[in-house]
Amino acid sequence: MLPMKKVLCIIYPNFSLYEITALTSTLALSFDSTIDYAASDHSMVVSEDGLPCQPTKTLDQICIEEYSCVILPGMINIGPALQDEKLISFLRDLGEQDILIAAISSAPLLLAKAGLLKDTKFTGGIWQNFFGYFEFLPRENFQPKLVVQDKQIITAIGFAHQEFARKVILSLGLATNTDNYFKEQNEYAEEDLIFTLSDKEFDQVKRSIENSL
Repeated sequence: MLPMKKVLCIIYPNFSLYEITALTSTLALSFDSTIDYAASDHSMVVSEDGLPCQPTKTLDQICIEEYSCVILPGMINIGPALQDEKLISFLRDLGEQDILIAAISSAPLLLAKAGLLKDTKFTGGIWQNFFGYFEFLPRENFQPKLVVQDKQIITAIGFAHQEFARKVILSLGLATNTDNYFKEQNEYAEEDLIFTLSDKEFDQVKRSIENSL
């Protein structure tokens, strides 16, 4: 297993935060991963729920060899990202790289336009009306599943964001079991909802609080 490198998350107008934060927060907090947030330029990018976000890099500053994974969030309005030729060109070049690509919700449309789904099974939050409307979207490769992995590409339905996060973390080799990080269940016993730190862990928390005062 090669050592884990950085993670690249690409953001664009109307991107969805909730679809990727289960993944990005776990990567950063549980695995100490460095995440770069890149966009086509340095302009502020506003998420679909109105949060202004400042990219840390532009796509032309990215050296892809520094990354183990590229994350693509979905978006409520796909127009601006689909028409961003700098973004599509960047994604097209990923097809020649040995890197994990993780796209959720409507983001597989971007991969399709970049030509990355021609021979790849995929899923996503994609209206069936789009098949036939977008000539680059291969209906024959679509699978109505929560999460699909085909080679180095992982795609998922938007509401399956925790399943998506699990699949990416497992595929990166960061864990063999993700139950410690995601605990979604239909029902919970009381003991599942009571949390206690060890003395050592609590000392670390207290020091962190005191150092911030």
